[in-house]
Amino acid sequence: MFRRWRLKKRCRLLDRQCRQEDLGTYIRACPALAVDQLDNTPLISVDLELTGLDAKHNQIIAIGWTQVDHGRIRLGSNRHIMVNAQQSVGESAAIHELMDSDVASGVPLETGLKTLFEAAAGRAWLFHHAGLDLAFLRQACLAWAGVSPPFAVLDTLHMELALRKRRDQPVKQGELQLTTLRARYNLPRYTAHNALIDACATAELMLAIASKMDTSGSIRLKPHMRYF
Repeated sequence: MFRRWRLKKRCRLLDRQCRQEDLGTYIRACPALAVDQLDNTPLISVDLELTGLDAKHNQIIAIGWTQVDHGRIRLGSNRHIMVNAQQSVGESAAIHELMDSDVASGVPLETGLKTLFEAAAGRAWLFHHAGLDLAFLRQACLAWAGVSPPFAVLDTLHMELALRKRRDQPVKQGELQLTTLRARYNLPRYTAHNALIDACATAELMLAIASKMDTSGSIRLKPHMRYF
């Protein structure tokens, strides 16, 4: 109860400070999010493609997401947005296979953020290894709207760590990478690599991990949720 009261107070303050109505709509919806079980908590699985790993100096070049409702991935909600970055993709092109010419045809970052937060309103966020993507989203929101909004976050990496801790299983270097974990759960290997495919891959992995955590029904998400 106290946490929800603090969130409402924080959201009222952020809403007053926010320079963009689209982000303000997302902020006002945050206190109403009720995180419960997987089958009744709406999620949005998100992945970003970046020019580098420094949120203060590198940029977002693509955003992909899919929504999860009632424990099922809504493929009709899939979106992939190219962002017109103001710097070269550099060495990151070797990973996501995007060229400067691809990025040049993208939309302004503000347009991508507006569409993303419209889709995320009233939902918890799902990432694989959330820290990096969150750092870029928070930095981008500060530049766009003057505030860093709240995020209720489910992270497949931390879910897997919790499962292995419960089973007293060690973690070897590299075992928690998205592709490696998907192979462990016998999920298909995707040869292409972009933000949308990784967002869908993360959603599939979450459902696979959840089925291992609770074979009798829908898992409770509260113990695995983190708030930023």
